[in-house]
Amino acid sequence: MTDVTDDFKSSVYAQETDDVFIVLVTLYSDELAEDILLSNVAHEKFDDLGDNIYGVTSNGDRYIYCPFKISLPRDDKTGTVSAKLSIQNVDRSIVSYARSVQRSITVKIQVVLSRDTDVVELEFDNFRLSSVSYDALVVEGALTLDYWGLEPFPSGRFTPSKFPGLF
Repeated sequence: MTDVTDDFKSSVYAQETDDVFIVLVTLYSDELAEDILLSNVAHEKFDDLGDNIYGVTSNGDRYIYCPFKISLPRDDKTGTVSAKLSIQNVDRSIVSYARSVQRSITVKIQVVLSRDTDVVELEFDNFRLSSVSYDALVVEGALTLDYWGLEPFPSGRFTPSKFPGLF
């Protein structure tokens, strides 16, 4: 388990809390001119970006509010480590980003509290966004993660035919 702050623990275990759990998603790739920063909560208004632009500022980065859903992978021993990301298609730029990238996009998911958005409580990094599909309402894709736990180790065998110097 990742070390989280006492504030996070008390908010999680509280029957009622004023804290809001904010999920921040960063989509990045060498093919993108800049990272795509999204928030699932409209925590503050960004007046300098235009009318009705909301989001969250965390560690100096601005995450734009855009409704999305993430289904995280189950913790089991099957070796299947995949999740799903669905972003509401509220802006045509999301589809243009999806069309412009040829390789998979790397995704980082962070959880912060509304009380202090600069403290990252949970972080999941190095997901790969692939199998992207979109329509008029939603852009969605599969989030996968390399799972090395089921890979054989060592992958080869030291036999006389392959390594004659050892024998």
